[in-house]
Amino acid sequence: MAPDVIAGTGRRTCALSELMVLPSWRKTGTARRLHDALLAARTEERATLLVDQGHPKVRALYEGWGWQVLGGLRPRIEHAPLFHAMLRPLAGRLG
Repeated sequence: MAPDVIAGTGRRTCALSELMVLPSWRKTGTARRLHDALLAARTEERATLLVDQGHPKVRALYEGWGWQVLGGLRPRIEHAPLFHAMLRPLAGRLG
């Protein structure tokens, strides 16, 4: 991975974690509205998140919302699953 992609400044990247909606709210656009609202006011250049590689539908959903897979990542926790590390520019801040 290119060094400029993984370089951090402490203010360049925010992390999105555990966006979930109740089953009765699924397929209503609520998750997308929450996602967009959470990221709209961020001042960072980009956001990052992790998606369990065992959930390809979730990965595809985020890709449809403009996220890119950077690669695989396994946390240093015993029995942790393998994740897709994903990145998304925020509000046109990245070229």
